[in-house]
Amino acid sequence: MNIQVNRNQMERVVIKWLNKRLGNLTPKKHKDFPNVVFYVDSSNNVILQYIKLSEYVYIHYGDIWLHLENIFHIGHNDIKSIIEVWLEDTYKLKGVRPIRNSNASIFNWEELTN
Repeated sequence: MNIQVNRNQMERVVIKWLNKRLGNLTPKKHKDFPNVVFYVDSSNNVILQYIKLSEYVYIHYGDIWLHLENIFHIGHNDIKSIIEVWLEDTYKLKGVRPIRNSNASIFNWEELTN
């Protein structure tokens, strides 16, 4: 069976999925990166990195981007635009540019603070 959905329907479904899975990330700081806000899950894993000066938001590839590709079968540009809407609605990050990030930053995550 082939189910057809329009762009608005897909956006709503993906945002609902993102909110259920990642709608309660906690923003944290690191003393060595004053212009970066790290959004972490309940296990202190960094899922998003918001670079204030450039307005880039690095999106963890394995936790978000890959799932959206595999579960919803949507392409890079659609994922990017849906994540922009989600970041603005959920985390009040307006006008940011999401970038998928498959590299883990290297420093002591335990040093992140609220």
